[in-house]
Amino acid sequence: MTAAERRKLTDVARGALPADLVIRGGTLLNVYTGELYPATVAVKGERIAYVGGREDMVGPRTTVLDATDKVLVPGYIDPHVHPAHVTTPSALARFVLPRGTTSVFADTLQLLELGGVRAFLRVADALTGAPLKFYWMIRPHAQSRTADEARRFPFRDLVKALAHPRAVAIGEVTRWPDAWSGSRDLLRRLAQAPPRLPRVEGHTAGASGEKLAAIAAAGFTSDHEPITAREVLERARQGIAVMLRESSLRPDLNALLDALKEAPALVSRLMLTCDGSMPAFLRAHGFVDHLIRVVLERGVAPVDAYRMATLNPATYFGLDGDLGGIAPGRYADVCLLDDLAEPRPAAVVARGRLVASRGRLLARVAELPWSRIFTSPEARLTVGWRARAADFALPARDRYPVIRLVSAVITRLEERPLGPGDLRAALLDRGGRWVAPGIVAGFADRLDGLAATISTDFNIVALGRSPEAMARAVNRLLELRGGVVVVDGTQVAHELPLPLGGIMTSGSVEDAAGREGELRAALVARGYSHHEPLFTLFFLSADFLPAVRLTPRGVWDVKQSRLLLPSRRLSPGPRAPRQPRVA
Repeated sequence: MTAAERRKLTDVARGALPADLVIRGGTLLNVYTGELYPATVAVKGERIAYVGGREDMVGPRTTVLDATDKVLVPGYIDPHVHPAHVTTPSALARFVLPRGTTSVFADTLQLLELGGVRAFLRVADALTGAPLKFYWMIRPHAQSRTADEARRFPFRDLVKALAHPRAVAIGEVTRWPDAWSGSRDLLRRLAQAPPRLPRVEGHTAGASGEKLAAIAAAGFTSDHEPITAREVLERARQGIAVMLRESSLRPDLNALLDALKEAPALVSRLMLTCDGSMPAFLRAHGFVDHLIRVVLERGVAPVDAYRMATLNPATYFGLDGDLGGIAPGRYADVCLLDDLAEPRPAAVVARGRLVASRGRLLARVAELPWSRIFTSPEARLTVGWRARAADFALPARDRYPVIRLVSAVITRLEERPLGPGDLRAALLDRGGRWVAPGIVAGFADRLDGLAATISTDFNIVALGRSPEAMARAVNRLLELRGGVVVVDGTQVAHELPLPLGGIMTSGSVEDAAGREGELRAALVARGYSHHEPLFTLFFLSADFLPAVRLTPRGVWDVKQSRLLLPSRRLSPGPRAPRQPRVA
């Protein structure tokens, strides 16, 4: 804040200047002291000027919000968000604001992969003034290792991205084994964390308790991956702040709260996150309001439940002077609740304005100009190549490394001849330069062909029992500019278009949830038996998850760090008709 802005706040607090907004008649939950008491909140601009019992700052042009019979709590914060899963960051903002979330700490993977640092800076600048405050975690590396990673994630771009005023952390860092082993390049990158308050958001799935000391020493300061209460405690004991997750992939929150039985003081270090929940889960449950509800239902004291979603993340990121509480100088982010037992707010104030009432969004959240953010032909999928059935040929072998899905995302390796129910699989470069063939079992044994741009590295995943149907699915996908396509025989059976970078639709979360449900039904009808098909596709190429993955290098044994079936160059094939330039 400038000195002039602070002067206006002090003038309002003294009663010498009228407030822009006054919230009166409500009961304040003070997350700093744990008290509940009547209080008036006076706002000037985007920030709170006064909290107390007076109302002499009400002037003729002051907007007065009646909070009689309401409880005032701080706006909710999610400390680990993936804002470009199927819908855009703006669509996510429109969905979460009426549910009380006023700040998110967001991942940058999609932006950096598809548009580089320039795309991130454009998005961060465009969203700086949005009613939902976006803060950013900057990815230091790709999700899947490739030969050209140094070009795609250069060190200079990490430094440039971290210089943005809304960049507050490095993360998420999925390569914890590199950190544990002291990788010089990774440690150099982690050392670039913001010097004012270095924060590194880690991903330590599978790291045993004995390995955590070296991981913490490498710079990891938080983690959202614990799946048991024991893992929560192991990380907390090493000084790692823990984000308790409840997502469409892993609804773990209920069990994670058992850590408080053994270590009650841990409550001051815990945060709550939806991680990267898909639209159908959000539509069914909500956002941070849902997480608070789960915590309250487990019997956690209300003040502790609300702190986990407000003051704790603000303090962790060093932004408690701006966020996390209802106090002078902070952003005027306030949820008006009918009752502490129901965290879905009756009204929401964000940045000093009433942005939602009774579930209805009142503020405008503009969509971003994605055609000027994702500019390359590969990012837009305005590419000329087309797939052929021959692209999915497998080398002649007696035994193959089969990727067996044992859950929505976890796999095991089976080295054997092809069997019934096995699907051909491939990861194809967006630019048509290479293909990584493989075999997947346990996905959907009655699937002729599927293609998707929902993948860890945003290349094209193809699956099916018919190479011809797989090629048709890929080619239709390229015509749609991305998404998911299902083919039966020679006919397209289902489409989920994601024309913005192949990863997002411009529609609402609710609309996307409907399309997601239709896709799930289409895959279940063809044999899919797991609970989260979009994440199955997304993580099939994630070379940091056990046990075997389909990566740009080929079929990769994660545990043994060995290549089982290499990728190959795509031979020149048919070209698509020349496409008009996308505006």
